[in-house]
Amino acid sequence: MSSEELAPLASRLGGTINAGPKTTVLSVPPDRVVEACTGVSSLPGWYHLSTITGMDLGQDIAILYHFWQGKRFVQVRTQIPKSAPRLASISGALTAGTLYEAEIQDLLGVAFEGNPFLGKKLLLPDVYPPDAPPPLRKEADPHRIKKMMELE
Repeated sequence: MSSEELAPLASRLGGTINAGPKTTVLSVPPDRVVEACTGVSSLPGWYHLSTITGMDLGQDIAILYHFWQGKRFVQVRTQIPKSAPRLASISGALTAGTLYEAEIQDLLGVAFEGNPFLGKKLLLPDVYPPDAPPPLRKEADPHRIKKMMELE
């Protein structure tokens, strides 16, 4: 997808575009993620949400929504503060996002408001300590978590 095709959407949402040879990244404020994802998915041929990923950036968590069409990719990207890891869920508009969001909730501690798995575990065991950091956060210490779970 060319940046020209995404420009009206980016402009409307207060976003920015970074176009590479195969991947175009649309960065938007957190409160515009649902609109951005539904906007991309409504473009001809861009209905396929292939996954959602999250990255611990230190003080923030980046969330990337990956859309795919043939050999071209669009990522909708946003960042939220780690101190307030909440984001609106896209699951009401794009049901494919439901389990991806639940996975990120378990592994990075992001609460996706409106997701049916909000507050439930998908991947983590029931004995995962509620006071332990999510396992993919930089501050998570696997040895400490194993001790908390009485596995060591």
